Amino acid sequence: QVFHSDWTLSHIIDGKVSGDGSFDRPFGVAFDMSGDVHVTENSVTVFTPSGQFVRKYDQTHLSFPAGIAIDSAGYSLVANYSPGSLSIYDPSGRFIHSIVGFKQPFGVSVSYDGSVWV
Repeated sequence: QVFHSDWTLSHIIDGKVSGDGSFDRPFGVAFDMSGDVHVTENSVTVFTPSGQFVRKYDQTHLSFPAGIAIDSAGYSLVANYSPGSLSIYDPSGRFIHSIVGFKQPFGVSVSYDGSVWV
């Protein structure tokens, strides 16, 4: 659901569509600098602010994506609950690198100074 700054409902992106833009139980949500919405569930799906499907990320290194954050350069950081990794994607959703060794990470955030918190 999308709310205005005064907490009134703007619109709903329900994901109940067929094809690549569908989802049922989203876990994480992040916004890029253009306003597109990145949603994690069994994959990472990108929508316009109005809810139109844009694309899916490269899913090769995703098994249980939970949290997602986007840094100031547009790179996405996806916490993979299982197998316990942080996957990094370029602004187009192409896989770059994974950092392993986390114990079931669920959330990820980027602070004001660019530090990544998992």
